[in-house]
Amino acid sequence: MDLLQTFAAQSVLAIQNARLFTEIEEKSRQLEVASQHKSQFLANMSHELRTPLNAILGYTELMLDQIYGEVPAKMRGVLDRVQSNGRHLLGLINDVLDLSKIEAGQLTLTVASYSLEDVMHGVVTSVESLATEKRLALRLDIPSKLPAGRGDERRIAQVLLNLVGNAIKFTEKGEVAIAASATNGSFNIAVRDTGPGISPADQVKIFEEFHQADNSATKTKGGTGLGLSIAKRIVEMHGGRIWVESSPGSGATFSVSLPVKVQPELERA
Repeated sequence: MDLLQTFAAQSVLAIQNARLFTEIEEKSRQLEVASQHKSQFLANMSHELRTPLNAILGYTELMLDQIYGEVPAKMRGVLDRVQSNGRHLLGLINDVLDLSKIEAGQLTLTVASYSLEDVMHGVVTSVESLATEKRLALRLDIPSKLPAGRGDERRIAQVLLNLVGNAIKFTEKGEVAIAASATNGSFNIAVRDTGPGISPADQVKIFEEFHQADNSATKTKGGTGLGLSIAKRIVEMHGGRIWVESSPGSGATFSVSLPVKVQPELERA
């Protein structure tokens, strides 16, 4: 009787476990479907939002160029703010679109030959005015001869724009320095700032989606918390890695190690 009771108890547990496993599998399937619907919704909404926003930015640019007549100084200031905020919003929408593509497995690399030197000069040109406005020194250190790279030039520029843009955004005085070198088949890129620094706890989470360092500076500067997550995925798609070294009050250095030439299997992915 004792043996039969033991078998009966174990059978009940086995049946309950089987039922729980079935329920978990069904919930997982439902969550996966919901996640796919969410990603598709985000992608569709991002596309729908970008079209009118690009039109607004286009007309604003035409007005600033005085295509429709002379623009008074007071109106120019307003149009400048419209353009600045519109571009910021467009950047946020693009981040959401990239995230939805990553989650749906639709973000792919367009691989071709590129010059890292040209990419870095382009990034500096794009953010130079931001650094000037904050009176920050913007330094670029590139060797005279870097090997030709093979990868997705636009996506690599996106990563560097995010890192340098963040460094300028969170640095109130001092400088932002960008350096690059090539050793053992890899590009080594570092973006160093003299900002507030990042705590060890936040360094663990900073590359996660929708996460920002928990301090007053990040809360006042805003953002979606997607840029570093997307940058990490792009770097990893190239077969590289990205990391940060920092301590509170001592600035931060974001480093990227990127293969000079993306591997064939990654190129086909």
